[in-house]
Amino acid sequence: MPHCTIEYASPLAKLIDIAELVNDTHKGAIASGLFEPKAVKTRAHCCEQFFVGEECTNLFVHITISIMPGRSDEQKAGLLKSVAEQLTRLTTHVQSLTIEVRDINQQHYFKQLV
Repeated sequence: MPHCTIEYASPLAKLIDIAELVNDTHKGAIASGLFEPKAVKTRAHCCEQFFVGEECTNLFVHITISIMPGRSDEQKAGLLKSVAEQLTRLTTHVQSLTIEVRDINQQHYFKQLV
């Protein structure tokens, strides 16, 4: 834990290195100090069809960070700040950067390590 899922506007891939976006998000989650580095999972999904406001040309990045419950609001705020700080240099072309922390309902989560 956590699962960091990045959604981004497809044209952004021509402006920045998406692998760097994934790497920097991953580093930000680790730098928060809330998780063991080996437990952090980060992935990106390209969105071909999108609108930001009334425009289909405005670029966005939205990151959802799913974590197990038990972290304080202050810890979650620190996580948000840590990830956002890592993304500053990559998101200059983005009109909308949003990051959300979600608590996972443990009763509805399954994990199997092989």
